[in-house]
Amino acid sequence: MKKVRLFLMAFMSLVAVSASAQFVNSGNKSQTATTSSFNSGSSYKVDLSGWDRITVSYSPMKYVTDIKGTDDFNMTGFSLGYEKGFSIARSLPIFIETGANMQYAFKTFDNEDREDAGISSPHYYDMKATYSTLNLKVPVNLAYKLTFGDVSLIPYVGLNFKLNLLGQLKYSLEDPDDLEGSQYDDEDDFWNDIEDSDEDGMKQTLNMFEKKDVGGKDYVWKRFQMGWQIGVGLDYNNLHVGLGYTKDIMELCKKVKTSSVMVSLGYNF
Repeated sequence: MKKVRLFLMAFMSLVAVSASAQFVNSGNKSQTATTSSFNSGSSYKVDLSGWDRITVSYSPMKYVTDIKGTDDFNMTGFSLGYEKGFSIARSLPIFIETGANMQYAFKTFDNEDREDAGISSPHYYDMKATYSTLNLKVPVNLAYKLTFGDVSLIPYVGLNFKLNLLGQLKYSLEDPDDLEGSQYDDEDDFWNDIEDSDEDGMKQTLNMFEKKDVGGKDYVWKRFQMGWQIGVGLDYNNLHVGLGYTKDIMELCKKVKTSSVMVSLGYNF
C-alpha cells in the first residue's frame, strides 16, 4: 500500500502543477489557454480527448502464499484487453479509464519443484503438475494525460474487479517410460484406470473451485476478487506502450494472493 500512497501523491502533484501552469497561461495574452512552449522546443498542450484502445500484454503472474511450508512461484502469463478513457474535467486532462482484460497464466512444476510448492502427488510415480488459470478483469482507473506534441504520457492508479473463469491443476508423469513393464499400455491408460477405480478419489485434473478436488474449503479458489493497480502508458499518435503492476486485495484462497506485472503494446482508435 505504500506504493499506492506514493503514486497518489505523485498523481496529485501532477494535477497541481498542471492547474498552476494553466492559471498562469490564462493571464498571458501571448500564449493560448492550452499550450505552453518550453526551451527544448517541445510543446505541452492540454488534450481532453478520450481514447479507445486494444492491447496485448506479457503479464507474468506471481502466486504469493503465507502458507507454512510452501513457496511463492511465478507463472507465465499473457493478456488481451480493451480500454476506454473518459474525460471528467473541463480544463484538466483527468480521465476515468475502464474496459476489460482477459489474462491466461500457467506454470509447470517438475517433481522436485512440485514438492517445494506444497503440491501433493496422486501416486507414487514421479509427477509433474501444471497450474492453469484464466481470469477477466474490469479496471476502474483515475488517469492523467500529459501531452507534448504527438506524445502523451498517461499515469494511472485504480481498482480492478476480477472474475476467475478457469483454475485447474493437471498432473502428468514426469517420465512416461516409468510405465514400461507395468500393466499400463501408456499414460492415458494409466490415468483412465486410476480414475475408473476411484482409488482415494484420485484424478488427473483438479478443479480449483471444487472443495472435493482441492482437499478442503481453505484451498478452494474464489470466483470473484478485487485488486488494485498502478501504471503508466505512453502514446505516440495511435501507438501505445504501457507498464503496470496489479495485486489482489481479496485473497484467491486462504493465505494466497496473486500479483502481475504487465508490459503492453496497443493501438488507439
